[in-house]
Amino acid sequence: MRSAAVNERDALERVAAGALARLHRRGFLRLAGVAIGAGLLPSGCGGVPADLQPPPDLALASFSPRGYATFRAVAMRMVGPLGAAAIRAGTCDPARAADQWARRVPALAGPLVQGLWLLEWGVAPLVAKWRPFTALDGAAQDRVLEDLMRSRLDVKRDLFKGVRSLALLGYYGEPASRAAIGVPPPFDAAGIATAMADLDGEGAR
Repeated sequence: MRSAAVNERDALERVAAGALARLHRRGFLRLAGVAIGAGLLPSGCGGVPADLQPPPDLALASFSPRGYATFRAVAMRMVGPLGAAAIRAGTCDPARAADQWARRVPALAGPLVQGLWLLEWGVAPLVAKWRPFTALDGAAQDRVLEDLMRSRLDVKRDLFKGVRSLALLGYYGEPASRAAIGVPPPFDAAGIATAMADLDGEGAR
C-alpha cells in the first residue's frame, strides 16, 4: 500500500511536470531558450547575494550558477522563515534537488532552465519587476510570485506552479526539513497539507 508521503511527493512531481510540459508545448519560453543559447545574458553569479550562490564544491547537472541562485531565492520565499533559515544555513538545498530532478527528467530540464531565466531576467509587463529576481528584497520577490500565481494568463500561472511545486518537493524531501516544520518524517502529509491545498486550488482555476 502506498504511503501518504509517497502520494504527496508524486502529486508535487505531477504538478511540476504538467506545468513545465504545458509551457514547453506553448512555446512560451522559446525566446528565453534562444537567449540562453546565444549567451546574451550572464549565467554566472556576479552581483548575486552570497547566500543564494551555489557552494563552491557543488557540480551542477542542469542549472547554471545563476539558475541555481534564482531557484534558491524562489524556494526561500516558498517555505517560510524557518525553512528559509535552513536553506540559508545549508542544511536544506532544494535548488540542488531541483537541479538533480531536471537531470533525471531531461525532457523538462529545458523548460525549467528557461523558466528560471525568464523569472530572473524578465521585466514588466511579462514579469512584474525591472531588476533581476535575485537582486530584489523579499517583499518585492513575493510581489513577483504573487503576480505569476494570480495572473489571468495560463502560462504565467504554469511558470509559478512549476517552480513552486519543485521548491516544495526539494525542501520537504530533505530530512533536515523536519526541524523547520516540526513533524517526524519528511513528506508527512500534515507537514505539506497547506502547500498541497494551495496547489490544488490553483489547478482548479
